[in-house]
Amino acid sequence: ELFGVFTKEPNGATSPFQTFFGNKPTKSTVEQLFDAWNDRDYRKMSAFFADESQFQDASFPNPFVGKQDISRYLQLVGNAATRKKFVIDKVADAGEKVAILYHEEQDDTTIGCSRHVAFYTVDPQTGLFTSVFDTVEPSRKSGAANLAVISAVSKLLDTVGSSNDEKGAKQVEVETQMYDSSSSTESSGSFSNIFATTPKPIKPAPIQYFDAWNKRDMTAAAAVFDENVQYEDTVFPDLFDGQQALKKHLEVCKDALPPTFSFVVDDIANAGQNIGVKWHVENQGEQMPFTQGLSFYTTDQKTALIKTGIDEVEPAVLKLGGPKLLSKTLLNAIAEEPIRLVPLVSWGAYMFIVFFSDGILPGANALQLEQRTWEEVRDLSLNFFFVSPLLNLPFAPVVHPMLEGVFNLLLSWAALFAGFFSDEREDKPNIFPVIPAVIGMQFLTSAFLLPYLTLRSSENLTEPVRREELSKAAQVVENRFIAPFLGLIGTGAFFWGSLARTSEFGGWDERVSSFWSLMSIDRVGSSFLVDLAIFAVFQGWMIDDDLKRRGVGDGECETLRNIAKFVPFFGLVAYMTLRPAYEGEEDNR
Repeated sequence: ELFGVFTKEPNGATSPFQTFFGNKPTKSTVEQLFDAWNDRDYRKMSAFFADESQFQDASFPNPFVGKQDISRYLQLVGNAATRKKFVIDKVADAGEKVAILYHEEQDDTTIGCSRHVAFYTVDPQTGLFTSVFDTVEPSRKSGAANLAVISAVSKLLDTVGSSNDEKGAKQVEVETQMYDSSSSTESSGSFSNIFATTPKPIKPAPIQYFDAWNKRDMTAAAAVFDENVQYEDTVFPDLFDGQQALKKHLEVCKDALPPTFSFVVDDIANAGQNIGVKWHVENQGEQMPFTQGLSFYTTDQKTALIKTGIDEVEPAVLKLGGPKLLSKTLLNAIAEEPIRLVPLVSWGAYMFIVFFSDGILPGANALQLEQRTWEEVRDLSLNFFFVSPLLNLPFAPVVHPMLEGVFNLLLSWAALFAGFFSDEREDKPNIFPVIPAVIGMQFLTSAFLLPYLTLRSSENLTEPVRREELSKAAQVVENRFIAPFLGLIGTGAFFWGSLARTSEFGGWDERVSSFWSLMSIDRVGSSFLVDLAIFAVFQGWMIDDDLKRRGVGDGECETLRNIAKFVPFFGLVAYMTLRPAYEGEEDNR
């Protein structure tokens, strides 16, 4: 049995599956993997994959490599559809090769165009998955249009002439040489050779099908299918019902595709009745891009003919898995927590008003690329945290001190959000990672904060988080001296704006008047004021979750909680300094 392989180490030692799942699993490995995903038990799910495994979702441009990367991907898929389940329809379990046909359901209702074929390879020593290739049927059934385009292009190819080129024929021979066309062996005339010769097995029906297809013998290709076959090429809208309908379809494909095209079998999971095949298309012996595919077949036990079949191929050119995952995450987040519409709508308004509008904020919009805008941004950046002017560096520009104060207060406030790095962990990934978000806030402030608050995954905990579960960056920013330092910068910003550069900008009344005059024409400075207001409103949005992962329940730490939420800037400084430590954290941080 498969679990004899999956639970047995060569030296008799205990395998990872015995350690994690026990000695007597009642379900196959694939079923356990899917159960873990449906239960959103990502830690258990991760245990099925080898450390250096690869997971290729055909809708993404690149595979996910390594257990951690795969786990993050599967968690993000789960976060994007919390009510979705994967339901296995059929399995072709051949031990070290496993193919599955499955579909997606939400609230016990099948989702349209959601059937997948997936192909798993298994390490026979550990029973862990080493690679996965997963395809899904397309929502747009444009097979007929695609064939018409290919047919037109093929007429322009100079290589048309033979029914199959030598390289393609050679490749088919290599892929199928392990099989014989019959169960008998040729007689050698030698008594000893009768016992020395091992007969080759009969080619499985799918291999015979691909072999005949590459020879453009569609009669032979159709002959491996049952008379009442149900076949689906998922780029076409209709099912091919019966052998004759399928043969007609194959003839259409034959006439459309150049004779130099051949299907090459990469791998097969032959479980007898159920068979999964991984393949790609080549032209003159060279693999063509975007032509990897999977097929799943069921065969008649008596006749060995194919009774059902389904083909799925990777999307061509545009791999929209990432954008689709982002949109699903957004829609699910709003459906689960409608309050997330607030930062989302705020972000849309902010982007329009600050960057693209005319007449709402003073100054030119970002599309006009006004020179004084870029000069102002450069000068403020050179005076970051007042280092250059305090050291009287020769390149330190002279900028209005109140504008410098606003700028540095805003950056120190944005840096305080680094205290929420623990909002991203191995078992709680975000589709928009927190570290890039906080770094981005140093440059575009609310343009990064608001989408992060909209898209971040919810904190669903059954027990407090321990320090060792945090990333290295998150552990560093738990240091209690960071928040007071940033608070000192923010406090210094008030004093700098009030007292600095008196020879150039005069006393309080004069500098306030000149500051507001500057704001009446300055898009950058006025946008900073908008950012300060947004930070004041949203600084407390992650406080409850931050306390939850520290083991603080609802109704506890109310004073500190409210200070953090409702006292702009200094309340967040106080919270980051005084909040409870994570379990396992040193007391003398």
